[in-house]
Amino acid sequence: MDGPKTLDQYRKSSSGVEKFISVGVRSKMDYREEADSIARRAYDLYKSTDWKAAESSKDVKVSYKKSTEFDGHIYRAECIIDSPPEKVIRYILPSPRGLRGKWDKAVKESEVIEKIDEDLIVGRSATHSVAMGLISSRDFVDLITIRRYPNEGIISTNSRSIQRKDCPPKDGFVRGLNYHGGTFCTAVEGDPNSCHVVNIVQTDLSGMLPTSVVESALPANLIDFFHDLDAALKDHNMNGF
Repeated sequence: MDGPKTLDQYRKSSSGVEKFISVGVRSKMDYREEADSIARRAYDLYKSTDWKAAESSKDVKVSYKKSTEFDGHIYRAECIIDSPPEKVIRYILPSPRGLRGKWDKAVKESEVIEKIDEDLIVGRSATHSVAMGLISSRDFVDLITIRRYPNEGIISTNSRSIQRKDCPPKDGFVRGLNYHGGTFCTAVEGDPNSCHVVNIVQTDLSGMLPTSVVESALPANLIDFFHDLDAALKDHNMNGF
C-alpha cells in the first residue's frame, strides 16, 4: 500500500515539466520531510557549476542555466555583504519572522502563514509591479526552511512554493510559483563580519508574459535586491528592529 500523500507532490507532464498538485492536508512531520527535500535540492543547485554569465553589476555577479523544473531559467546572484551571516539571514526572512518586509522595495506584502518550528515556516509574499507595469503584482506562498552547515560555515534559507487551502489567490495579484531555491551565506575568511551571499531563484511568474520581458527583468531585480539589502543592513534606523 502506498504511504500517506503530501499536500504538494510533483507529477510530470508529457513535456517533463514538474507541476504542483494539491492532495490534502499536511502534518508538521510532512512539512519537515518536505523541508529536508527542499534543502537538499537547493544545496545541490548551490554546489552546481554549470552556470552561464548573465547581466551583472560592479559588485553583483549574475549567472543562469536552464531549469529542470519548469520552462524557464534558474538565476544565481552573488556578492560580498559587510554583515555577518546570521544578520543577513534575519533581514532576508519574511516579516514578522524576519525583516524582509521592512526594507525590500520589491515586496508589497510579507507575512508568516504558519510557524511550524523555529526554523520552518510557511510564508506569503507579494511583489509590486515591475518593468514599467509590464509585469503586474505577483504573490507566492512558500515553505521556507533555515539550514546550517557548520563544517562549511554556511547558513541558508531554502524554499519552494506550496498550495494552501487557507491562502488562495487574492484579487489584484497573479499567483506565481517559486521552484527550489535559497540564499546561502558564508562568512568571509578572516573577516567574520562580512559574508559571501549567493541567492538562487527559479520563479514561474505565470500569466501571459513574453519570455523576453521576464528574462530582462529578473537579473536586474536580483541586482536591485542586493543593493537594497546592503543599504538596509547599513541603515542605523533598521538596527533597532
